[in-house]
Amino acid sequence: MGAMDIIVLILRLMVAVLQLLDAVLRQSR
Repeated sequence: MGAMDIIVLILRLMVAVLQLLDAVLRQSR
């Protein structure tokens, strides 16, 4: 439960959210 583990999880969540937003924007166009 180190700080690095938390940072890695947050970065992975951010990347996943960005990918989802990109997919939604592509579908809406």
